[in-house]
Amino acid sequence: MTAVNSNHNKKHHDGKLEFIQAMRGIAALMVVMLHILQQQNIPIDSSFYYWLFSGGGAGVPLFFVISGFIMAYSTKGIEPSFRNSLTFLIKRLSRVWPTYAILTIIFWITVTVIDNFLGAHFPYSVSDIFKSVLFIPLKNDSSLAPLLGGSVLFPGWSLNYELYFYTLFAVCMIFGKLRWPVFFSFITLTLIGLPLLNGATPTLDAYVNYGWRSYLALVTSPLIWEFAAGVIIGLIYFSPLKINSKSFALFLCAASVSLAIWVNLSKISWGMGINGWGWSLILMFFAFTISSKTVSFKIPEWLIWLGNISYSLYLIHPFFVKPVFDVLWETSFRAQIRDPSFSLVVICFSIFFAALSHKYLEVRLSDFIRIKILSYFNLNGREKVVLISSPTHQVVN
Repeated sequence: MTAVNSNHNKKHHDGKLEFIQAMRGIAALMVVMLHILQQQNIPIDSSFYYWLFSGGGAGVPLFFVISGFIMAYSTKGIEPSFRNSLTFLIKRLSRVWPTYAILTIIFWITVTVIDNFLGAHFPYSVSDIFKSVLFIPLKNDSSLAPLLGGSVLFPGWSLNYELYFYTLFAVCMIFGKLRWPVFFSFITLTLIGLPLLNGATPTLDAYVNYGWRSYLALVTSPLIWEFAAGVIIGLIYFSPLKINSKSFALFLCAASVSLAIWVNLSKISWGMGINGWGWSLILMFFAFTISSKTVSFKIPEWLIWLGNISYSLYLIHPFFVKPVFDVLWETSFRAQIRDPSFSLVVICFSIFFAALSHKYLEVRLSDFIRIKILSYFNLNGREKVVLISSPTHQVVN
């Protein structure tokens, strides 16, 4: 996964899909607002603020759906080979891993020092750091689904799923024309077959306990269906299917957004998984994707920029949630930081430092590492800029 400079991005990426950047930026902000809300510990039944942002976790399944779509989109036309599969995986790892590893280590040091000073205890060891930066769930136990013990840098739990999906996708790329039959067969085997073999009933509930006490807890997680849904949308995008009426396309988008907002705020279905927030987000993303073949969406530049830095924002905001709140809680500002308006301060600082992280870690450092690794394996070649998902960024293939 390779970063390029912003001007290069604007020149080459598919403008029809700029709405994806907007969704990524909004999804990242939703997660930030949720974590601020959780830290402020505002009473559940007393706040419009709680009603508005308590469903911020929906940003994660939206990331997963986008990720599946972009994997299908960005690899179309790539010649099947072990070499290209390895290149694909190196580019993604070189973009995701450096930023995540560095911020995880800094976060652990920062919080450990502050908590020791305050007489508290940060319950993560050095071995937990190694697990986190290697994208291994801290507790491979289905009873803890879907976070599976999380990670030291707490948003990182979702990256464990991302890296599994990247690896699966890279392996399937080797099979060429059989890539999709192999992919969906493996998805069916792991999400339906393995639970049945273990005496469980397959479900879409991301919180299900299938009884695994190994990495199979992640591999069999119903959250993977959201990636698969994104892949299916990607395949439909390249099909002849198209909405001819611009008016109907716009209506479909507006209706799907309204539905997703209603589902989130009314809590008609709640939580991770397709049977929670996922189904409405899948419908919304499908509506925009299929409509983008008919309608050209005008996305504000600032929202595209927010989408560009969303991976760093996703990872860096915990610095202004956990340690900052811990310190200010011990001061005379304890009451003030629980005011909803303090979230604006946290968001402002998070975005500022996310922009720095994006520039120096996501782009410069990751580019350096990517180039070195590809050169070492003699995998340099012509690259194509596309949009990438997750909470992640732009890449090239």
